Amino acid sequence: MAFDGFDKFAKSGVFENIIKEKALSLNIAFVCFYGSRNYNLETGKSDYDFFIVYYPSFDNFYTNRFERFSVIEKEYDYFITPVHEYISHAMKGNIKFIEPIICGTVFELKGFKAVKARGSGLLEKIRKFILINYKKNFNAMLGIANNKKLNIVKGLYTSNTLKYEETHGYDIKEAINSLRILFLLENYIKSGQFSFMVKGNPVYKEFEDYMLKINEGIISKEIYLEIVGKKASDVLKLKNNLDILYEEQKQVIIKKEEEIKDCVKKLCRDNICFAKQI
Repeated sequence: MAFDGFDKFAKSGVFENIIKEKALSLNIAFVCFYGSRNYNLETGKSDYDFFIVYYPSFDNFYTNRFERFSVIEKEYDYFITPVHEYISHAMKGNIKFIEPIICGTVFELKGFKAVKARGSGLLEKIRKFILINYKKNFNAMLGIANNKKLNIVKGLYTSNTLKYEETHGYDIKEAINSLRILFLLENYIKSGQFSFMVKGNPVYKEFEDYMLKINEGIISKEIYLEIVGKKASDVLKLKNNLDILYEEQKQVIIKKEEEIKDCVKKLCRDNICFAKQI
């Protein structure tokens, strides 16, 4: 079975050991992969990014304590979150949580092996809802892009991007990601679909050109800020299109959102009998 670029890691002993360890304390619902492989932009140095999503136990709800933490390693990064919170983030338009659902890189576990989840049931309902969740998608994605731009204005770096201060004078990873999100949002507004596959996609040719020039040091921080500012302005001009679509389908969106919330509640109730440590 193909794993859409994640097969090597999903079948590895490293991944299996992570799942085995976490399964001792968590009732794992599914694993979601996100990152460069969903965009066909991975390189030989790319790591693997994924969520481990779990069913909360009765104790989690009773004490209102849910396990959430991230692990960052050279080869992989992962974040642990309860299933109701993961789905809530996706329904609020958070692109990182939307990405695996739209790209189909959500995996169930058979024992400790990853098996691609079927495109039916709750995940399919959520996928369809995401596509018509116009207002929240727009606000969340534009907000994330603007925050990344602001980080660059402030000269902020992470431990993984500090190297770019000397080589490029600004965090080019944040710069590329902010532009990618804006181009993705622009295409969503125009097409009604989330098209994550960037490489070789004519829709994203301009973005690919910018990405190449940023990596090569041709685009300075000042020029990047001009480019990202113009792209954000262009996207804002298209917002009226989404506002019209939202008003046309407002009642459908509200109804489907409530249906999904009810499904998530049932999902948690049905799986709460698996008592795990917090």
